[in-house]
Amino acid sequence: MNVLTGSELKKMMPLYDLYDSNQAIIYSIFENQFEGYVYTDDKDNPHWAVLRTPFLQHFIAGTPAGSCEVVIDEILFDRILAEQTEKEIAVFAVSEKWHDILNGVFENRKGVSDRRKIFEFNHDKYMRIHRRAIPDDVVSMLDLRKCSPESHIDTWSARIYVKDREVSHCNAFMIGKGMAEIDVGTDEGFQNKGYATQAAILLIDKLIETDLTPAWSTWPFRVESQHIAKKLGFDEKPDAKAWIWMENMESPVQKKEDLSCKTHWGSGSG
Repeated sequence: MNVLTGSELKKMMPLYDLYDSNQAIIYSIFENQFEGYVYTDDKDNPHWAVLRTPFLQHFIAGTPAGSCEVVIDEILFDRILAEQTEKEIAVFAVSEKWHDILNGVFENRKGVSDRRKIFEFNHDKYMRIHRRAIPDDVVSMLDLRKCSPESHIDTWSARIYVKDREVSHCNAFMIGKGMAEIDVGTDEGFQNKGYATQAAILLIDKLIETDLTPAWSTWPFRVESQHIAKKLGFDEKPDAKAWIWMENMESPVQKKEDLSCKTHWGSGSG
């Protein structure tokens, strides 16, 4: 097993061409916005690779070879999980062969399978959405800043303030392959008032202006996030299959929404 970092990661990019979702997340590592690692069977002629990100989401690509399920188990649980502060992981793959392998690995580890809702930006629909006027007591702000302390670059961030309090945000969290993965959220007590939608419109307008395509994904239990995506003209795509494990899981049938809300970031509450 080989571990690649820095500029060596670009050798693995062709293996990830089959991914038609999560591309901004994946390529934010390959394009050096965030630091990541790749574990592979061969750094010069790889059959498969495991991309490790700082978001607790990890991505497998390539073709299974030999008894790689043993090595994959070791990488995920004895290397990645052991070195993470937060004892939880989500793993994605795009081929049925990998799905079968991950089913076995996570069943043995008493993890669960899940899915991530994927939305694709539709520019024509977006340009036709209804835009509400911002109330007089609401202030909006858009600027470049580090939306994550681990990011090597500043990215666009939109925020909504009510009486000098930030109540909602929409950030271009990961940038890669000409796309920007969006993270949105609103404080409790201020939800269902349209603030997240206002922040998202502010951000998306700027992304379009700067030739970045917005990308939106979320967990199934985040119904409000899905509602906002559709309201903004995003088209729902097939779900991305995922496998989740976290420390102190009660059982494989533990509520998936309990897992997903703890496991990692995502386009959140409206």
